Amino acid sequence: MPMRYHFENSGGVDRRGFLRQVFAGALVAASTLFPEKTEAARIFDIKSPKRRTRPMRKSTRFIILHTTEADGSGTVDCITQSGTASYVVDRAGAIYRILGKSQVSLGCGRSMWNGLVNLDNHAINIEVVGYHNKYPSGLQMESLKYLVGVLMRTYGISAGKVMPHSQVAYGRPNRWYRRSHRGRKRCGMIFATDPVRRRLGLLDRPRYDPDVRVKRLTVGDEYLSKVLYAKMSKQELAAITSQPSPDSEDEDLAVGTVQKGQTVWEYAGDEYASETTIYLLPDGRIRRGDDLLKEKFDFHNVQPGTRIAVGYTLGGCVTGERTPFSIAGQNWNRPDTLYLTDGKVITGDEINDVQIPAGTFLLFRK
Repeated sequence: MPMRYHFENSGGVDRRGFLRQVFAGALVAASTLFPEKTEAARIFDIKSPKRRTRPMRKSTRFIILHTTEADGSGTVDCITQSGTASYVVDRAGAIYRILGKSQVSLGCGRSMWNGLVNLDNHAINIEVVGYHNKYPSGLQMESLKYLVGVLMRTYGISAGKVMPHSQVAYGRPNRWYRRSHRGRKRCGMIFATDPVRRRLGLLDRPRYDPDVRVKRLTVGDEYLSKVLYAKMSKQELAAITSQPSPDSEDEDLAVGTVQKGQTVWEYAGDEYASETTIYLLPDGRIRRGDDLLKEKFDFHNVQPGTRIAVGYTLGGCVTGERTPFSIAGQNWNRPDTLYLTDGKVITGDEINDVQIPAGTFLLFRK
């Protein structure tokens, strides 16, 4: 599930949602009677407003499975407006295409797999309406198997690269973890279990975390790690769905603001003095962590209001000669590229490149 998006969770269904469900139900029923005639029409195309601004993915190497952690009728509409998934599969088994086939969707957020970061630039995100510790409905399983199979064949993606969000998401250092860590979310966790993967036709899965193995990340959630990688008994599998276990709501803020009484370690942990930790100081200066360390900056006494971005390259100031493209290349309009202007933070997919104010600073992820 993407970060801190609030889905409607009421039992009511508005008129548009009701009509959509009726149509979806009719289509699913028809597909069982006339599969050869309806297969091409199994995916509803809903045009997200984000189609106007989202760039194309750099590559398509992964399929990432998410759970919405909500059942409300407004879920599909919310995802459509925010562009946080490429596809959605609802409880009735209807499949909705939200963005263009090759466009970036913002589902993974802070993510890494085998050293490759920002997987939204390389992955198709599929949201399944439901919960990370509950089995999808039979209709969802059928539709998800169909969709995943089509995408795997189209892009040449192996079963081992069809993974839940929780397997690739990672958290930045904070007050509990001094290092970047796996275990930021449990989103989509159920899709790592063998019974579900068999039903989806996924006969392979990762057997270990390559980033934890080489110490890029630490394990922040031992239970999640067990579900993702250990061979579980029937009793352990049953326990996953028997207990209410809401997924954590983390905002995964690109830029955090130090409040009174807080320290930089709550936002950056052991990466506080890294070249990829950027400080936006209240006096207007923008500095890398390693540069502040050389300047003997007092990290123990940071002024409230200081903003910190972890995991970014400081591109510098945009000028007439230094265009966003010359600074960040094809990353200039990515959703995870940040433009800092007049105290505001604007993402790359929302920036107007012909009206960038003088003095705007650019941060991007490689």
